[in-house]
Amino acid sequence: MQYTGSASIINLFVQIGFIGLAFMAINSLKIDKMFRKPPQSLPMLIVLTSIALGTGCANFFIGFFAVLHGALKMMG
Repeated sequence: MQYTGSASIINLFVQIGFIGLAFMAINSLKIDKMFRKPPQSLPMLIVLTSIALGTGCANFFIGFFAVLHGALKMMG
């Protein structure tokens, strides 16, 4: 899907918002408390997991509203 103008800006902010939301959700699980000695790479794993989860959710959200917009355009 190709975006232009304001749709690109909205897409960027939605992506960043969902990544931030995923990061806060993963951090609230307190994964580091599950280990006696947490691995050094745990913060990097949390960041990469939140990027993957947030991007996937944001793409679903954006795609859902794109389909909804197209359906509403067809109806009227």
